[in-house]
Amino acid sequence: MNLKGKKMNKLFTIITLWIAGITLLGLMSCNKQDYLVDGGLHNAKVDVSTYDYLAQHPQGLFDTLVHIIDHFGLKEEINNASTLFAPTNYSIRRYYQAKWNELKAIDENATFSLEQMLETIHIDSLKAYIYPEGHYDLSVANTTYTSIANAGNLSGFVYHKQLQPAGQWSFQPIYYLFYVKIRGEIDQVADDGTVITPEGDFADLRIRCQTQGIETATGTIINVLANNHLFISDFNEPKEYVEPDWGTVFDYDIEFAYNAGGYTGGSVEIDRDALAAAFGLTVNEVSTFFGSQIVFYGANSDGTLDPNSTANHPGHWFDAEGNITTWGATAVLFSEYNASAFVFNIGQYPGQAVQGNKYVIRQSLVYKDDNGDETQVTFRLNVTIE
Repeated sequence: MNLKGKKMNKLFTIITLWIAGITLLGLMSCNKQDYLVDGGLHNAKVDVSTYDYLAQHPQGLFDTLVHIIDHFGLKEEINNASTLFAPTNYSIRRYYQAKWNELKAIDENATFSLEQMLETIHIDSLKAYIYPEGHYDLSVANTTYTSIANAGNLSGFVYHKQLQPAGQWSFQPIYYLFYVKIRGEIDQVADDGTVITPEGDFADLRIRCQTQGIETATGTIINVLANNHLFISDFNEPKEYVEPDWGTVFDYDIEFAYNAGGYTGGSVEIDRDALAAAFGLTVNEVSTFFGSQIVFYGANSDGTLDPNSTANHPGHWFDAEGNITTWGATAVLFSEYNASAFVFNIGQYPGQAVQGNKYVIRQSLVYKDDNGDETQVTFRLNVTIE
């Protein structure tokens, strides 16, 4: 990754201790006086400015956000904000990876630097997180949407609280705070937490606040957005879904039990004869060409391919939407390919899958023949967590 060395590595560093705090996510958004940040209970007030809170976070969770703020000269505006919905390094890294994938779809050897990423950001998009007037947190939120005006003058933003299912960790009502971008007609949120999207419409983009109600010395309320938020791109107008060209698709179903404490899962052996036939090769040739004329890729849900492993090589971590991610707070499943055995070993990140959910993840093999023509085979792995 061409990120200009140690600078980018520091900016995107994810400290393992933060994961311990994420496992208690359900408590983070419950009360202004008892929120979880940095893995422990703290007073909601901090004795530093908004900018310094972000810059001095002990796990470096906002290092890249601070760099972007500095780039656009928004330090004073951040300190003077009444409310800040703060994206984390995870969110910005997802944006970075998405932009890099766009380049690699054109040129698989493309590089993408931090400076190049900054050029893709419009200042008004960044200001969609900044609210110059009004303190917005769980203590004043309604179950229905409340419209709010951001510093970027971008319309369609609201916030609200949503009742969560009872009995998971408390007998008292539990509410999460959500930051929302309306898409099409307004979704209806009932008092019991049910969200209803008008028929034929796009669902509103709803981002949970993993921590809320942090009050800084300069008077800003900080609400920290969930790590699976895709920085600024989540606010783009939705597009009609067009099924990507996956080439030849092999479907495999696998089920395994939810595990809160281990990287457990199962394995799938693919039909090696069918794979060889799809490429017009023999099975032995498939094995021989692997890693040279046959390249292994992770596949995002939009069809973009990534040759870089994020799990044990060759393999990838995937988030809940079936997009490639790294080990950490956004990871749900991994899939690692054993080329010699024609087997996918699939497992879960402890405690981050949802029991009863079905996930779809994809990986591909692309064969380039001697004439330079390419043939793609995609393995669609349908994973059910029991």
